[in-house]
Amino acid sequence: MPMTFPDADALLAQAAAAAGLDDFGGGYRDGLEALVAAIRSDLPVTSENLPRIAGPVLALLISRLHSEAGWKQHPNCRAAPIRSPLVITGLPRTGTTALHNLLALDPQFQGLEQWLIGTPMPRPPRASWTANPHYQAAVAAQQAFLAAVPAMRVTHEVNSGDVDECLNLLAQSFVSHYPSSGLGLPAYDRWWWGRDESASYRRYADNLRLIGTGWPPRWLLKNPGHLTHLDRLLEVFPDACIVQTHRDPALAIPSVCGVIHPARCFFHARTVAATTVGPRELELWAYSEERATRVRAARPERFLDVRHTDFRRDPLGTVRGIYARFGLVLEPAIEARMQAWAARQSDVRQEQHRYTPEQFGLTRGQVRERFADYIARYDL
Repeated sequence: MPMTFPDADALLAQAAAAAGLDDFGGGYRDGLEALVAAIRSDLPVTSENLPRIAGPVLALLISRLHSEAGWKQHPNCRAAPIRSPLVITGLPRTGTTALHNLLALDPQFQGLEQWLIGTPMPRPPRASWTANPHYQAAVAAQQAFLAAVPAMRVTHEVNSGDVDECLNLLAQSFVSHYPSSGLGLPAYDRWWWGRDESASYRRYADNLRLIGTGWPPRWLLKNPGHLTHLDRLLEVFPDACIVQTHRDPALAIPSVCGVIHPARCFFHARTVAATTVGPRELELWAYSEERATRVRAARPERFLDVRHTDFRRDPLGTVRGIYARFGLVLEPAIEARMQAWAARQSDVRQEQHRYTPEQFGLTRGQVRERFADYIARYDL
């Protein structure tokens, strides 16, 4: 049965009731209103898909509530410096997740665990997590989502206690490509495209300070979406050490579409034509790469390039190159641990999910033409 998606005030009330908190802070309302308007104009809302569509929106609002509460409880944390974070970015499906997981084995780094992205707070000792109700809720929600969208177990499974990408934390301000990636919202894209994300990155940095309260290790961060706003990333972290991964876009773009499509079908509670996914992703990531190239030209000393083929062939060689480039020390015991992890991945190293551009409304020639300069620059 057709339904009307809740307005912003109703969503705020639901989130406040769920979290038991009521201070959302400021600076988010325009984005939330734009998102609600886009859902109402672009998606047929029914009794079946309403909770699925509302879920991610409520999750962002609840995350905001926990951030605001945490900053009140720890008012000095926002003044803490974040020094030389190691940041992994690149087109999606270019090895960012595997490289992130490999580097996260080194205890000289701290990362963003998935459950703390949803409920930001000073990171409790890991031994206490299983008794934490927020952690328990995150595990249950993730298990339910993977049961509903089993394809994600192959394409991009992240457990609640694992390090995850920064995307959802950045999306707290509702100025992000995240809503349209999952839901498919042309009206929201038109509102978001080219919009300044300075405030989103300042809030993101404050969230890192909150989560890392009392934890001295250097931050290890990962998000393909940083490509779109490397200028803003370097504004909040001017000494960031950025590893950019590279892969033939004719392979990477269909692969990211293969991640998005089953999730979008879940959120819509119906089969969505796969051919509607490709054109938007092609343009988003080509645009993002072009912006990244302009930023890199002014700050080349902050970057190191890693090709996907090289990383797959020699993971530890790639790690050693990163440590050498940014003056990091790789302890022998940690290197052995990384080597064992890489060896365990060898059986699944070949992608179990293979897609063609045509499945998603594209052609190989179209993708390579749109990325022609990028492909030539990195010999892809």
